[in-house]
Amino acid sequence: MKVKGIYDDLRQKILGGTFQKGDRLPTTAELSKAFGCSVGMVSKAISMLIHDGIVEQRRGLGTRVIKTQSVQLDAYAFIYPSEQHEGIRRIAQGFQEAARLAERRVVMVSVGMDFRKEGEIVGRLGEFDVRGAVVYPVLPKPEDRLYFAQMLTTCRFPVVLVDIALPGFCAHSVEVDGFHAAYTMTRHLLAQGLRCIGFLANGAWGSSVQNRYRGYRWALDEAGIEERPGWVLLEPSMQPDYERPVEMSNSLTNRYLEMSRGVDGIVCGDDFMALSCLDSARELGLRVPEDLRVVGIDNYEAAALSRPPLTTYQVPFHEMGGKAFQMLDRLVQGETFSTTQILVRGVISVRQSG
Repeated sequence: MKVKGIYDDLRQKILGGTFQKGDRLPTTAELSKAFGCSVGMVSKAISMLIHDGIVEQRRGLGTRVIKTQSVQLDAYAFIYPSEQHEGIRRIAQGFQEAARLAERRVVMVSVGMDFRKEGEIVGRLGEFDVRGAVVYPVLPKPEDRLYFAQMLTTCRFPVVLVDIALPGFCAHSVEVDGFHAAYTMTRHLLAQGLRCIGFLANGAWGSSVQNRYRGYRWALDEAGIEERPGWVLLEPSMQPDYERPVEMSNSLTNRYLEMSRGVDGIVCGDDFMALSCLDSARELGLRVPEDLRVVGIDNYEAAALSRPPLTTYQVPFHEMGGKAFQMLDRLVQGETFSTTQILVRGVISVRQSG
């Protein structure tokens, strides 16, 4: 028997009433004989119960039950930072709709920007019979990603990440095809005769931004255009602010437009950056689209209301949420995937900015 099987058996007996609060479990030697396994395997299973707050160990007193009741939800969880972010809200709606069609109970947990809190919650969901989770983590620094990835390796149920991937950690994820998004938007500007096209994004160390930059470069290479100094600004830092997302980008877009004199079009890594570019262009006396064409990636509601309305790549957020649920459901059922990553593609929404 594997450690997980021993853990599940003991947990079920405790929560099912075979062992009452205050009871002492049999010794590890007795349990190893009963399960037909090594003492080490039993010790690992008990350590998992201690981590869940179900039992405790004291020197000379053995292992004692301290918790015998648990809320049994038999649910899937969606853990996310905030519904203030339009993309996250649409993903959550897609997840909930897919769960409703599958007649599956779900738990929605909003934790703000604290990814460590997300990790803590994921680690304890098993206490409530949550079978698996879709997680939208906000990881602004490389070290944050490393911490979160290491947390996932210890999780005892399936987890699917949405709108982010953790290369090298075999984490299942659903993302937009960033390469296709930036390639599509660059090709759109090229088709209008532009030849001096720049690229602007923050969070540049992330795989999503790197994929978008590669899509931009690929489109230029196909057109026989060599990227020139000053055309590209890949800002490594990222400080998400869901209440003022456009204003948070203003200093970056101002700096970019000052350094990139001569570009006639800009592919922005997201809509918020593109909307900030429109603001900065106005401050510098640049007319959009006459002097400069600007395109984004996302298609948030604000894109259609901007001055001028923003041409952008329509990310299928709702579909991402649905696919994340479906991937999680299949993992819970024990299915395996030929790939750990699902990429979804959108379409261009052409407006006046580019």
